[in-house]
Amino acid sequence: MHHRLQRSPRAGFTLIELMASMLIIGILMVFLVPQIPAYLERSKITASRANLQEIYRGLTEYQAKYNSLPNEHSGVRFFACLIYKKVWENTVATNRKLTCPGVDEGALPGIAGRPPTEWFVDEASIDGTFSAYAGRNTQEFALRKPSGKDAWVATDNDPEMNFSTTTLVLMGDGSVNTYEIATLIEQGMLAPEEEYLAVGPDSPVEELRKLSLD
Repeated sequence: MHHRLQRSPRAGFTLIELMASMLIIGILMVFLVPQIPAYLERSKITASRANLQEIYRGLTEYQAKYNSLPNEHSGVRFFACLIYKKVWENTVATNRKLTCPGVDEGALPGIAGRPPTEWFVDEASIDGTFSAYAGRNTQEFALRKPSGKDAWVATDNDPEMNFSTTTLVLMGDGSVNTYEIATLIEQGMLAPEEEYLAVGPDSPVEELRKLSLD
């Protein structure tokens, strides 16, 4: 009786298969690696949009608690009052909602190296170095009631660009407007050599002139 020898399953790759796999991985890297910064920026833009919408909800809570919008607070204090006026609980998470994830915390001198729960507790010390968001300039443009025509908070692009392509603006009706640099250049609102949209009194966009970097 003849017994047929059984071959054991082959283990590993042949040289040709290994080289083919490396070639495929190399091709994928050529196409995908350059896209990684854009993917990361888009995820941070999404996170920043969520922050702004949380800030809007917080400011409506402020209005309900104090029966007015925070017109006595301007610039970064306009939204930082959510912490020092005790509208929000002072936690790491709530404090981090008050600055843009597109800018490293270490690039903001007001909060660099400090625990988040100490960032916005002292109203007197807060200025534009505490957040990468710009807040309403209520000293010149007081708010009477929420309106979709009024800018409340925006990514300020100062001292470092929040995002290379996009500026987000929280409006008084809770919507978040998006300004794309490329579109503004096409419309002639920005010169081709300009890299970001200014926020504050020198902005080419009228609604953004009502915000303060202080």
